[in-house]
Amino acid sequence: MRKGSKKELQKYLFWSISIILIFLSYLVIKKFIIPLLSAFILAYLIKPIYKKLNLKINSTLSALICIAIIILIVIIPLIILGTSAITQTASFAEDVNVKELFESIKTLPIIERINLDLTNIANSTVSLFAKLITQTLAHIPSLILGLVITLLGTFYILTKWETLAKELKKYIPFSKKDKIIKELKTTTNSIIYGLLLIASLELIVAAIGFYLLGIKFYIILSALIFFMAFFPGLGPTIIWAPILVYFIITKNIPQAIGTIVLGIILSGGIDLILRGKIMGSTAKINPLIMLVGIVGGISVFGIFGFIIGPLILVYSIKLIDEIIKN
Repeated sequence: MRKGSKKELQKYLFWSISIILIFLSYLVIKKFIIPLLSAFILAYLIKPIYKKLNLKINSTLSALICIAIIILIVIIPLIILGTSAITQTASFAEDVNVKELFESIKTLPIIERINLDLTNIANSTVSLFAKLITQTLAHIPSLILGLVITLLGTFYILTKWETLAKELKKYIPFSKKDKIIKELKTTTNSIIYGLLLIASLELIVAAIGFYLLGIKFYIILSALIFFMAFFPGLGPTIIWAPILVYFIITKNIPQAIGTIVLGIILSGGIDLILRGKIMGSTAKINPLIMLVGIVGGISVFGIFGFIIGPLILVYSIKLIDEIIKN
């Protein structure tokens, strides 16, 4: 065999083996992609605390303390919130007031004209949610394993953050690496810190407000407000406004006034004023990208999909833009 042909064969053999190994690696880690991405999000969130701790104690102990903080302020509250949401959703369809509300809405001329069966839609939605709960319970062992991998991944990313950042920087194929990294970091901070802080504040305020107003399904409504907070222009108004209309129709004036006050705090105080102060110009993320990213992200990546989805889309658009420029 000629020398040139042998080199060509070696090159093709090398790439063939590389592709096979990459594909096999994907098969090995594909079930853990979501926990690993979740680990990145958690590590990014807790990194400022880790850095402060690491100035006084070693990296291992600092990371362990951060993991304990994540379990206390993220994992446990999510489990409690999820359990409460499941309980409230299960009782939603059986609630007498809800049934009466649907029956009264069904008699409206516009609803009768389009022949829309709201009761059937509500029952179908609850059945779908019940099915999702059943599927989730069936996968509890894999969920526990995923949680363990997420926490271990968070620990590793925290302790190796600087090393990983330097290695990743080498693979950015553009001349203005620092500029691109700075822009991506600004966007990441905007989504992870800014939007998540606003959404969390609205969740807490809404939960307290709806509870004080005597609304039985305050957890579900607060969770919806949390997700709507990621859409500038819509925000919590799309949730509390229909509740206000309901109280007005049913002549519950004190609760209607309370809902207006809560709405002003959520939509005016937090969503409008506080959002601008916290995020400033970094809040200018295309609402359509946010919508598609959140909906698609949750369907693909699960619980942290509302963060991972928009980040992936924003990163992809930015990298494509840089490729076109270069």
